[in-house]
Amino acid sequence: METTPEGLAFAEADPETLRVSVPSLDFVAPHEVDETDPVEVLVTDLLTDGLTVRDSASGIAEPGVASSWSASDDGLVWTFVLGDSSFGDGSPILAADVVASLNRVADRGVSSISGPNLWPVVGWEADDDGPVAGIVALDDMTVQISLTERFEPLPQVLAGVAFGIWPAEPSEVGELPTSSSIDFVPTALWEDGIRFAGEETPGEVATIELFVDPTLSMLEAGETDMAVSVDPADPLGDLRGITVERSADAFFAMNSTVAPFDDALIRQAIIKAVDREALRDQYFPNAGVMQGFVPQHVLGGVADACGDACVFDVAQATLLVDASPSRDIEFTVDYYATEGDDTEQRLAESVASSLRAVGLLATARSHDPADYGLRAARGELGLFRFGSVSTTLTAEADIGAMFHTAGRDNLTGTSITRFDELITGARNEPNPVVRASIYESAERLLFAEAVVLPLVEFRHSLAIGEQMTSAGLEPDGSLDLSAMELASEC
Repeated sequence: METTPEGLAFAEADPETLRVSVPSLDFVAPHEVDETDPVEVLVTDLLTDGLTVRDSASGIAEPGVASSWSASDDGLVWTFVLGDSSFGDGSPILAADVVASLNRVADRGVSSISGPNLWPVVGWEADDDGPVAGIVALDDMTVQISLTERFEPLPQVLAGVAFGIWPAEPSEVGELPTSSSIDFVPTALWEDGIRFAGEETPGEVATIELFVDPTLSMLEAGETDMAVSVDPADPLGDLRGITVERSADAFFAMNSTVAPFDDALIRQAIIKAVDREALRDQYFPNAGVMQGFVPQHVLGGVADACGDACVFDVAQATLLVDASPSRDIEFTVDYYATEGDDTEQRLAESVASSLRAVGLLATARSHDPADYGLRAARGELGLFRFGSVSTTLTAEADIGAMFHTAGRDNLTGTSITRFDELITGARNEPNPVVRASIYESAERLLFAEAVVLPLVEFRHSLAIGEQMTSAGLEPDGSLDLSAMELASEC
């Protein structure tokens, strides 16, 4: 095994080679990826591609392993034709590999974050462990996916990193991990790094090299260009620290099926009573105040879906409480206790204190994290601390599944007729631009109805050296090569 990559010349800046420091380097199959770990997402995204890939600028699905796709007139049957792509050992990617890959995600059930976003696929949520009925190989180069209802975002959803294609029968390929990558293919592996080679296009990154560098010593020495998953609390010395948007949020959700949260006046008062910026500064200093669930550029750069509904206004909150017939109903601010860390407790108590200040009868209540999610799903919590993360960068994944009346992840019991109509309209709209506009309207309505107390949007923390003029990651954690700019000289 090589101890350093062949031909590495640290002293020379190369605008077509991107060298990235990462704290660790673990290879996993895409269905096993920890979607909350940006490094695993980054590596898995480089190693694999799904049937489709997502264009960074437009958000529109483009060909990946599939060279083309089409839907039946009623939108219930999708046919994906595979292109001429192969795994790392040179063997072709066939329809059987696609079917096996998607079935592996389905087998994970609720332990997969992105998997449930394919809920319309026939048989996706079957209780048995058998193959998903709605995913079949018509021949070696054609995959057919059947749905229970029209779902136009399907190609975008399939671009998620968890849906990367892995061999139906994985085999060892020397020391390199099996790859279904199209843009970049692993070509060298050494003790603490890996090299990916892509197409050589003048002015664009043609080679990516990852190095295990938890102390940032390589970045400080100018041997790498950027570092990801940097601890923002650590001093960076002469290095430049930057943050970029991440598809992960923290919020308090309300169980709208029980009093007093079934009263819109109380919900609106809760949001206006809490100083979200103060909570951000105290408990999440490296995050941004939450303005919506959907990453801004997914909806074309919408600035603030929350808008006036989320403005901190104690006087207005007090008036709303006074006008509500539910103002004398006691409720809890629920949180999960973390051993050795009282942050969640202090956060919940801060929220409860703010609510009491406007006349609400709120008390913080602790829970065992082991059954917290289950209790939330059962509707046993009141105003409860929660969060979301997604590597399927679609508005459908961010709001449809969580807040549609029949949504699989609708833990708040939200049921808003107009919101449901908008989500259904988006799912039936084939034009991706029009579809994004409908989702934008749905998200604004969601916040107008005050079904969550938004807190913060988390950020990816990066560090870059002087040889890099700009850098970035996609909200899911994958490299955003369109945002990378390396100096031609140092």
